[in-house]
Amino acid sequence: MNLQKNQMPRKKAINKPKGVVAFDVLNLVTQRDYLEEKDISKLTYDYIPFGHKSSNDFPQHLADLRRKSSTHRAILAQKTVFTTGAGFLCEDKKTSDYLESVNANDEHFMVVWKNLVDDYYTFGNAYLEIVHYQGGVALYHIDATKVRISKDKENIIIHNEWDKYIQRKEEAKVLPFYPNFINTEGGKRSAIQIKDYEPEFTFYGLPDYVASLESISVDYEIGRWNNTKFKNHFQPSSIVEINGDMSDEEAENLVQEARTKFTGEGNNGKILFLVKNGDSSPATVTNIQDNSDGNFMELQSVTNQNIITAHRWQPALSGIVSAGKLNNTGSEIRIAYEMVMSTVVKGVAETIMNPIKKILQDNNYNCDTLEVKYKPPISFMSDIDITTVLEINELREVLGYEPKDNYDKLSNQKEEEDKEEIAEEVVEQEVEPIEDEQDE
Repeated sequence: MNLQKNQMPRKKAINKPKGVVAFDVLNLVTQRDYLEEKDISKLTYDYIPFGHKSSNDFPQHLADLRRKSSTHRAILAQKTVFTTGAGFLCEDKKTSDYLESVNANDEHFMVVWKNLVDDYYTFGNAYLEIVHYQGGVALYHIDATKVRISKDKENIIIHNEWDKYIQRKEEAKVLPFYPNFINTEGGKRSAIQIKDYEPEFTFYGLPDYVASLESISVDYEIGRWNNTKFKNHFQPSSIVEINGDMSDEEAENLVQEARTKFTGEGNNGKILFLVKNGDSSPATVTNIQDNSDGNFMELQSVTNQNIITAHRWQPALSGIVSAGKLNNTGSEIRIAYEMVMSTVVKGVAETIMNPIKKILQDNNYNCDTLEVKYKPPISFMSDIDITTVLEINELREVLGYEPKDNYDKLSNQKEEEDKEEIAEEVVEQEVEPIEDEQDE
């Protein structure tokens, strides 16, 4: 069933068996509609909603899912890290110097770049504000959850709380699409939208994982179920039969007291109380056998795979061990890395970078050599036989030793023995994987 925002679910009406005065059942399924409005001429407001027109909260829903699913969040973080890279390569000094500080907040272009990439993967949309001021141009990232497209399709509208837009419309900020500008006290301002293409979507993009939204929700619910099961210190599911004369009020008080003392949060450990008036037999407790653990493990595996597939990602990069394997080897990780770089990362990087290059070139910056500097998740050194590519003195330099005379060539047995000895010392040194800082 569909629920409006802030509408409380109603308990399902159930006919109680004769003599039974208290028990509790709640069943709730929600659906979200994220389709675009087809006929915007009928809209009564000045923006195009993203999500159902009555809620306009699909980006907020995506942001919420990002915080709830560990698998989903990890993949989004990895995508951002790989696409962001380790910096930028640019032979033009003017452009390279500009990247050090691209706005009045003294932000490095890497900060703006990372936020744009993160939004693109999370929401299928990323927004950049361009400010022309006396002496230059500034670039600012705009939070995608706060942006909607204007009804005239010529502007973006920025508002901090879209559920209160009508009441606080004066707080909105309107920016025209580049290359059009609006004059403000701080300079001329414009904006660009970078969106992921989706058929039948004209105004907004959709993230590539959209087909796994239900699986992402299930991932969260599995974790929640396990947590609440742990907190429920009574039996996971029981029927308690209490016999004797008891009023409805007394029965309700008994149920409430038992619920307070014996159960934690959640409803996976729900207890069914049956109060049988007029029966003098002893009270009984019947435990319902719970065989769901194995099913939940299988469900978790299927859910993870659905999320990974929708993201076009690789299990080896997601920290998920493949069936029948103790761990993912370095070679597996590197192969997976090359696959996602060629099929996902580099394409997205170009999609986001190209309009930015156009803006900088319009402002007399040479971006012909501007590109992202990528780095693999782990070192490739472990796959190299260093004894075949390094001389003795080069090996000694790796270990921090002084070079020796007459070791320029590796020709006699003594030199080969020395080379093998030094190589063993090099191999014993651990090659640390490259670790990336990930902002929460």
